[in-house]
Amino acid sequence: MLDAPILVGIDGSANAEAAMWWAVDLAVALHRPLRLLTCYTLPTIVSLGSAAGFASPLLTSDEVHEIDVRNRTAIEDLRSRILLGHPDLVIETYLDQGSPGAALLKASDDASMIVLGTRGAGGTSALLMGSVSYSVAHRATCPVMLVPETAMRVPGGRVVVGIDGSSSAVAAAKWAVGLADGLHRSIDLVTAWHYPYSAMAPEGGMLLGPDIDELRLAMLRDARSLVQRVRKELDHVCDHHVTIESEIIEGSAVDALVETARPQDILVVGSRSHSVLASVMLGSVATGVAHRSHSPVIVVH
Repeated sequence: MLDAPILVGIDGSANAEAAMWWAVDLAVALHRPLRLLTCYTLPTIVSLGSAAGFASPLLTSDEVHEIDVRNRTAIEDLRSRILLGHPDLVIETYLDQGSPGAALLKASDDASMIVLGTRGAGGTSALLMGSVSYSVAHRATCPVMLVPETAMRVPGGRVVVGIDGSSSAVAAAKWAVGLADGLHRSIDLVTAWHYPYSAMAPEGGMLLGPDIDELRLAMLRDARSLVQRVRKELDHVCDHHVTIESEIIEGSAVDALVETARPQDILVVGSRSHSVLASVMLGSVATGVAHRSHSPVIVVH
């Protein structure tokens, strides 16, 4: 959908506001509406005894109304600040009550992307606790961008894409082409491989199995062949303005991707994987990258 909005979660934290400005950049560059969402949870008391399990509110209706107004005012203030620099940007505001994760997923039904900070405000009113961000990244049906506090909104960044032999990784790379084109960034394809030394069992002071150097060269050739195949597939969707580079790195997938992506880059990974090389983009790897990356990470479903 050409008019599918970019959804961003707001909770009052500095990290959430930084994520919001990344979302603004994306919405402007990709010509999409921006949807701001904030969510709050009301404190309750759970009854005991014969009425066990019954939850009753601790606040009066006037106090609930005050909380609602305060949150609406905060999100409208953010909307006004964004419009000062981008008066033509279409901005929707949503206020929900209850589970932050459920609110984000519900509001993303027609969204093109969700943008979240990786750290929230904390406490009972927090929208974007780390667990919420990663839960949304795994459960959403659209791409999810996780923005760490270390991310830098400066010119000159790249779109770094993790690839392996899976269809999920190829789909993520194709999606990243459109992102790079809209943001006027280059693409850096990264694949990682490593020789499974633990599989070599010592016997009588010698290593069993084929020659290590021979197998290492074979795995490296497989990695190069993979990169060539992916680049050919991208040629069918790649705008001629998008420059594509590639890197083949020996080591763990998480280390390779995290060390390649700089704070001003955007790191794109598929949500699932099946790799004949070294399990480069398994779901656990995508999560590990999201935990450790200094740059925004986009998980593409």
